[in-house]
This record gives sequence, C-alpha cells and structure tokens, in this order.
Amino acid sequence: MKKITSSEYFRANSESFFRNVDALLSHQAGVKLYSVSLPQSLACYQAKGTGSNLLLRLVLIPLGSGRLLGRLSWLDWRGVDHVCCYVDEAFDTLVMASNGVWKKQKKSAEDLCLQEYESLVA
Repeated sequence: MKKITSSEYFRANSESFFRNVDALLSHQAGVKLYSVSLPQSLACYQAKGTGSNLLLRLVLIPLGSGRLLGRLSWLDWRGVDHVCCYVDEAFDTLVMASNGVWKKQKKSAEDLCLQEYESLVA
C-alpha cells in the first residue's frame, strides 16, 4: 500500500483552494488568477486585471516529524514576499502560539489572501 505524503495532500487540496480564491478575487476585486510555474512553489498564480504584477504562491515548509506547513503569499513586482497566512494540508489557517505550537486561526485562508491583496493594491 502506498503511503500518502503530506505534499500530496497539499497538491490535491490546492486546486480547489485556488479556485475559491480566484472566485473571491474575481467577485470582490475584478481580478482573475492564471496559473504560472515557479520552481520553488507548489502552486503559483498570477493576478490579472490590475496594473500590478502580483503572484499568489503556495510554498511548502518542512516541519519536524515529516509534516509540512504551507505558506501562502503574494510576490510583488519588486520580488518582495507578502505572507498572507500559513496553512495545514486541509488549508486550515494556522498561527504560531507563544509556546511555539501551531494552532488554528478563525479567518479563512481565502479571506486572508484577499485582505493582503487589497492592502498591496491600495
């Protein structure tokens, strides 16, 4: 029996997540996401519909015990990474508690990506 790795969970869940973000951005800001390829990203989408050249990226970060954490961020036209949030394999948003343990956050990853996008284009 093949063992499913954490990166496979991210890959499987990323398609529906990015469809949701695309729908939210399209509805709220009139922006569409188009898939592009970057070697360091599991998934990368370019936002089209504004004058800015922004990329929404999912980068995987290895944690101890074979687990992975996902970092969602907008890469701006200067190459500066603006972190929206960190997610687990189910795309639940996570924040590091003061004791160093990752815990779930209340806001959705989609909402946090939209919030960061709006601050970048304001």
